[in-house]
Amino acid sequence: MKKIIFYALSLTFMVFGQTFAQSVAEQNLNSAIQSAENVQQEVVVARKAVNQLVKQLTVLNNPNAPLFEDKMNYHVNTVLNNSDDIQYFVGLAQSNSTIPFSSTSIVNNANELVNQNDIIMGLTAQITTAINANNYTLALTYIQPIRSALTRQFNKSGAIITSIESIKVSIKTYNVCIKTVDSNGNPTTYNAGFYAQNEATGEYFYPGNPNDQDYGYGNCFYNLTPGTYHFGSFQDYFCGTSSTTVTLSDSLLNEDNIIEVALVVWCE
Repeated sequence: MKKIIFYALSLTFMVFGQTFAQSVAEQNLNSAIQSAENVQQEVVVARKAVNQLVKQLTVLNNPNAPLFEDKMNYHVNTVLNNSDDIQYFVGLAQSNSTIPFSSTSIVNNANELVNQNDIIMGLTAQITTAINANNYTLALTYIQPIRSALTRQFNKSGAIITSIESIKVSIKTYNVCIKTVDSNGNPTTYNAGFYAQNEATGEYFYPGNPNDQDYGYGNCFYNLTPGTYHFGSFQDYFCGTSSTTVTLSDSLLNEDNIIEVALVVWCE
């Protein structure tokens, strides 16, 4: 068997660049999810304010309209800010992701959060007017509509979170680098060309960026979508490598966010 000298695998800037871009996009989406969760948490707080007012109207017979109005004003401002943040972070994710995705449903739902704000403020004004007129019965008629508006905000936020989670899955990619080793596990310089085949689709992939002239050369596959792949090499005269099947997952990522696949070199 030929003796192969020690080779330290160096990663190209493209690997880091593309990995970083997808990582940033995922962080952006996580921030958008946090903003949607903030809305849901604020809805819970606003519901407590509504329940407190109902108690004041029906049991204590001493409603505090200014306090309720202040809490509703705080609520709608918080929802407005988080709605803006949702759209801002999703927009950043679109700019950073190497894989395009649609944000239409998210934007529509975020805008609907603000539409419900208008309804809530209108109902709050009607409640305040009724209380100031000592017409507590009339004020109570507006309680169910304001609760419904809050529920719609909670549900729309949930829909936003679900949409973003789906996007995170759709844009998830992995960079995989081949490391060739000898029979003792020592790194080698062998490189006669590598390939990866998606076992579900049968599609073949080769190292490098398909848009570059050097596509097919090197050790690293860029932006492979989640799935199970068969990795192997082309035979070079009397030498070749083993092959292996790998299901790509986050658990295989190293500290550089790369999945490293080892192939054993053999020579006749």
